[in-house]
Amino acid sequence: MRRPSASGPERSVLQVSAGTGPVEVRRFVGALVPVLGDELRRRGCAVDTVSLHGPEAHPRSASLVLPDFDEAVISDLIGTHLLVSADRGRRARRRWYAAVAVQPVPPAAPALELGEVEVRACRAGGPGGQHVNTASTAVRVVHRPTGLQVRAAVRRSRSQNLKTALARLAELVAQESLTDQARARRASWLAHHQVVRGRPVCTWRRGRDGLLVRKAP
Repeated sequence: MRRPSASGPERSVLQVSAGTGPVEVRRFVGALVPVLGDELRRRGCAVDTVSLHGPEAHPRSASLVLPDFDEAVISDLIGTHLLVSADRGRRARRRWYAAVAVQPVPPAAPALELGEVEVRACRAGGPGGQHVNTASTAVRVVHRPTGLQVRAAVRRSRSQNLKTALARLAELVAQESLTDQARARRASWLAHHQVVRGRPVCTWRRGRDGLLVRKAP
């Protein structure tokens, strides 16, 4: 479970999932999403967008983007949600589970900010003649936010080595961002299929009008 960052609220996604459940669970998700959206707004949490994965009436999952997510405000909504059906049929299943989880918004691949880069001059060393060995033509660039480093010493000109090093560093920073996005997508995909049955944080029933009503603990 995520905690509020030291810098305050942050942008996240509230994911509501039926897992691999049947259409009855997906109907529960479809009904739960607008109820959660209203509850979030009532608590002062804005909802940027709502994305449904599947038909509107019975989606497999839904994603609500929260631009100012703070777990302390909605912690009681995160976890397993249970719908208790009033169906009295002998073989009718009466309990349906959906999962509500928080996922980070994958960051966009950042442009390399030169203000975040430290440039250090160093001696090239290695083959290349006396000029290469004695002049400080090599450079090492360090991306402070990630700690990524690149050293370039192939060119005889320091400015050329700097250009080469910055280009390579930009590639590495972009790759790091893509890796973070891949991890976030993987975590989101796994959350779609993980619904813990038992110890629900919220229990619901359908009222006479068919809308969800939260049962008292």
